[in-house]
Amino acid sequence: MQHPYHDSHPLIDLYLTMNTKNTPGVTAAIVAVFAAVGSASSAQPLVELRLGNNAVEGRIVERGQGWCALYDREGRMHSIDLDKVTRFKKVSSTFTPYSFQTLRAMLLKEFGSDSEVATTRHYVVCAPRGRAKTYCDVFEKTWRRFHMYFAIRGFKMNDPEFPMVAVVLKDRKSFLDHAKRENAKVDSSILGYYWSTHNRVIMFEDQKSQAAVFNQNSASGQRLLVSALRDEKRRGIYGGGSRLEDDVWGWAFGGQNSGHLLDDQQGIDGVATRVGISLNLRETMIHEATHQLGYNLGVHNRIGRNPKWIVEGLATVFETPGMEKYAMDRDVRKRMNVGWHYGFRKFIKEGRPEGFLATFIRDDKPFSMQLSNAYAQAWALSFWLSETRPREYAKFLQKMASPEVTRQLTPELRIKLFTESFGDNLILLDAEMLRYYARIK
Repeated sequence: MQHPYHDSHPLIDLYLTMNTKNTPGVTAAIVAVFAAVGSASSAQPLVELRLGNNAVEGRIVERGQGWCALYDREGRMHSIDLDKVTRFKKVSSTFTPYSFQTLRAMLLKEFGSDSEVATTRHYVVCAPRGRAKTYCDVFEKTWRRFHMYFAIRGFKMNDPEFPMVAVVLKDRKSFLDHAKRENAKVDSSILGYYWSTHNRVIMFEDQKSQAAVFNQNSASGQRLLVSALRDEKRRGIYGGGSRLEDDVWGWAFGGQNSGHLLDDQQGIDGVATRVGISLNLRETMIHEATHQLGYNLGVHNRIGRNPKWIVEGLATVFETPGMEKYAMDRDVRKRMNVGWHYGFRKFIKEGRPEGFLATFIRDDKPFSMQLSNAYAQAWALSFWLSETRPREYAKFLQKMASPEVTRQLTPELRIKLFTESFGDNLILLDAEMLRYYARIK
C-alpha cells in the first residue's frame, strides 16, 4: 500500500540536512517532508531523528498533530513525539529495508545459538534448530494463498516492502518472557501474537500440553472441536451426543471476558492475538500470519484504526484448512471454520439480538463484552461476505484500509462505508445472513 506523503523534493532535501536543537525549525523540517505530495519522484530519504541520547533511523510515513510515524529498516514502526526531537538530519537520499541476510544475522544474535534462521522469498523465520525451514514453508504457503485469494477478486497487491519476520520460540516460558520484554499484552492463555508496531509474528512450539488444560480465557474453535470429537471417540473423555459440542465450547470460553487482550494501544492497533487452546501449531501460525499479511499488503492499515471485526474475521476465515484444500469447491461447508460456525449458531440459539449487525459494525464494544460471540460474529460476517459478495468485500477492505478512513474512523463512518458497499438496509442484510447460515446444515 502506498502511504500518504510518499514523495521527495529538492526543497525537502534541504530541510532534511538541518542539524538543530529542539526548535520550531525541527518540526518545520519534518512537516516539509509531507509538503510535496504529487511529486514525480517516488524515492524516500533515510532520516535520523534524535531524542535525547537515542536516535531512530527510518522513513517517515505519517504525521499528526505533534507526532510522526516512522518505519525503521527492519519494518518496525516508531511513534515520535516531535517536541522531544532534538536533532533531525538526512542520512541517505534513499530508504532501503534491511536485506534478508542482515535480518538473519540480527535474529541469530538476538535469540542465540540454539536457534536457526531460514528464509523464503517473503519470510525470515527464526526457530529452534532443525525446524526453521518447515515453519518457513508454512508461512510462505500462507502468503501464496492469501495473495491469490485477493488477486482473483481484483485487489491489487505488491510484494511487502519489508521481509516478514516470524519467531517460533521453544516453549511457553520463553514466549511469555519475550512478550514481557516487548511490553506485549499477553498472558498464559495466548498461543501467539502479531504486533503491528513491531511487525513480527511471535509464537512457541510446545503447545501439546495445552490439550489437558481447562483455560477459561481461551477463544479457539476450529481445531478444538475436531480434536475433542476425536478424543471422545478414542478415550471417552466427554459425554456423547449433543452435549459434546457444548462441553467443548464451555471449555474454550468459560463465560469469561477476555476483551482486554485485544485493546488498542495509543490509538494504534496493538496485539492481534490468537487467544485460545490449540492442538495444532499450524493453525496458530496461519492465524497470525494472516494478521501480518493483512497489515503488510494493504488489507489493514498499520498506522490508523482498523475495525476488530475486519481484522479478526479475516484471520478466522483463513485459519481453517478448508480455505486451502477446497478454495474452488462448490460446497461452501468445506471452507467453513467448524468451531466458529458452531459458535455463531450457539449465539443465535442463546438470543442474538435482532438486527445485531448494525450494533456489531458500529464500534468494537462487542469485543469487550462477550469475546466468544464477537469472534463468532466476526467470522460469520466475514465468511458470508467473502462467499456471497467476494469482489465487493475485497473493495470494501481496500477502502477501509485507506489512510483517509483510518485517520477518522468514527461509528458513523463505519456504518456509512459498510452500507455504501453492501446495501443501506442493515436489517435486511442481517436477515439475509441469518438465512444463509440457516440453510447450511
